[in-house]
Amino acid sequence: MSVTIEPMPEGRGRYWNGKCSHPRGGCGAELFEAHCRIRQQRHWGELPRLCLCYPHISRVENAIVANGDRAWLLDRKVAKELKRIAPYAKTALRMRRAFTSRVIQCALDDGITQFVELGSGHLHTSAAHATVVGADAEQDPTIVLVDHEPLVLAHAHGDFKDDPRARHRSAMVRGNVFAVGKMLTHLSKKGLLDLNQRACVLAVDLLHFAEPEIDGRSVLWRLAQHLHPGSLVPITHLADEPLLAPANADDLVALRSVTARWCRAHQRCGPPHPRPCSVDEFARLIADLDLLEPGISTARSWPEPEQSRHPRAPYTLAAVGRVPERRADASRAGAP
Repeated sequence: MSVTIEPMPEGRGRYWNGKCSHPRGGCGAELFEAHCRIRQQRHWGELPRLCLCYPHISRVENAIVANGDRAWLLDRKVAKELKRIAPYAKTALRMRRAFTSRVIQCALDDGITQFVELGSGHLHTSAAHATVVGADAEQDPTIVLVDHEPLVLAHAHGDFKDDPRARHRSAMVRGNVFAVGKMLTHLSKKGLLDLNQRACVLAVDLLHFAEPEIDGRSVLWRLAQHLHPGSLVPITHLADEPLLAPANADDLVALRSVTARWCRAHQRCGPPHPRPCSVDEFARLIADLDLLEPGISTARSWPEPEQSRHPRAPYTLAAVGRVPERRADASRAGAP
């Protein structure tokens, strides 16, 4: 029997207030205070507990792009609200998945066979996992999926048991993906990643979930310092400014308005919450990487340049960076 989901009145109802009221939630308000969230994103091993009170973005995305089998009722309600605010939402997420698949195929064609997906979400919602597992047998790539959500890890273990090929080529690790230095060291010690070989580390729809005190450029800088030269780092970021000037000035007003409402609706979930950037801000984030052609584009267009002058929210900037050769005089002086 299907369940009818009543729409949420926008601007009303429960939004994140830093507390979990579920009697068995056990997450505790102290774990979600601002200074705790910042500390968790800076340290690999400090993980949030499971919150049973608020929706979670991984389950919301499952409800938007998949059948919602991993989503709870409130997750599906938020998904429905997001699609109402931005009717392009499902298409945008599908374009992001297509971008991920294109990037991985590009990396495979370049001889890269090690992949890491940061903030992967649920296994069967991951385009990266599906592309790697479905790659040719002679390429035999592997992928490590990293996420901090305990249910994502629990479901992945069950999925691996049901799919021997996935179990052979992939692994799921729980940790804070913004602590990339400790993360890569951990994966190396576990034998899941060879730092002496090139890899492709996907930061797709990741940096816009960083707390304001976490500089996204420093995250990418640390990736560049730890990864082997020639490694690829695909990046996408929510934006409230289009790459090309809109054909109609009203389109820019609409993009910013819908993006603001989109981000506001995410605050029905537990943190982290997305924050959009401008084109200049995105360029600053990726300044320590050498960009593959065409440079900054969009998830919809890459590897072709963006051509649309009719932006629709959620609007996602995209680029694929290559880790440059390390210079003998390289230092952190120029890094944020």
